[in-house]
Amino acid sequence: MPCNLNFNECNSFINFPVPIFNCRCRLIALLNSSTTTVINPPIVLANASFVATAQTVATQGNVVFALSSSTGTGITTDNAGNITLPTGRYLVSTSINGLIPTNGTASFALYQDGSQITASTVQVTGTSGANYSTSMNNVVVVNSGSSTLSLRNINSVSQTVNNA
Repeated sequence: MPCNLNFNECNSFINFPVPIFNCRCRLIALLNSSTTTVINPPIVLANASFVATAQTVATQGNVVFALSSSTGTGITTDNAGNITLPTGRYLVSTSINGLIPTNGTASFALYQDGSQITASTVQVTGTSGANYSTSMNNVVVVNSGSSTLSLRNINSVSQTVNNA
């Protein structure tokens, strides 16, 4: 890990709550045989974009996405609408375009490891067959290992998605 050469002792209150540890701090810890000095871990950045083409999504079914672009190697998808995320914190932005189903309501939610993410529901009402566009943003946290994320139809009827 490269050193912070601004010699701000072992941390800087400007960077609270994430202090920046530098070479001097490491040297002092080494000379004092200290085992309590914590050096900030490296941050591994991973981004990915996914695209869903026209499809009919059954009740409780996943919107199926294809990987469009990515940086890093940890984010993957399968052919069933499941996206695998490694440990980290993610901003998930979703945009959905489709047709209002027969019951007059289009509704989707994000699911993490099979459980609905609180406050991730998006719902649009209108005339059956009319076009709609909607979007949502959610923060998803994966604490350890990996986690599976999906966008699911939570409506009581199947829904047509033009793209997402």
